[in-house]
Amino acid sequence: MPLIIAALLVFGADLVPLIATRRRAAPVDEVRFFATIAADLRAGSSIRSALADAAAGQDDPALVVVGRKAVTGEPLDEVGASLAELPINGPRAAAAVRVVALAGGRAADVFSRLADRAAEEAHLRRERRVLSAQSRLSAVVIGGLPVVVLVAGGWERARDLAASGSGGAALAGIGLGAQAVGSLVVWRMAGAR
Repeated sequence: MPLIIAALLVFGADLVPLIATRRRAAPVDEVRFFATIAADLRAGSSIRSALADAAAGQDDPALVVVGRKAVTGEPLDEVGASLAELPINGPRAAAAVRVVALAGGRAADVFSRLADRAAEEAHLRRERRVLSAQSRLSAVVIGGLPVVVLVAGGWERARDLAASGSGGAALAGIGLGAQAVGSLVVWRMAGAR
């Protein structure tokens, strides 16, 4: 029985990272940010005021800095350079602000496309998260099944096999070891740690 408790503790330590959802900081809402810029530009705002307006509705400190730079009249090159760190469209957004500052043009369409691209990327990231959660759950089921079998009566059978002689003891040990190693391999392959 102590062996079962030890196995549950060892495998339970691997189960926690598999099942637990990791809390992450909320990603920058690039969709809303770029859609707001596009809407403001279509309504006749300048790129500077559109950037300030879009940044005002964001919680991300980097975008707050963009808004402050836009409001205080810093050169648009510097305002655009502040956007380069955005996770999805950073370099594109910085280039778009530079081009709009120098040449003007149909900037609303550019920022609308950046919002569409950010929405597509967000959708793909959600889908990836769902698929990885499904694989982790499968790993828990497949890797945990041998432990459940041991607890449900497999331990007594293994003990009887071990008591039947030296060949039975070796076979029981190999079987228990294979179950432990198999469970560990499945959990590790699913991305624990």
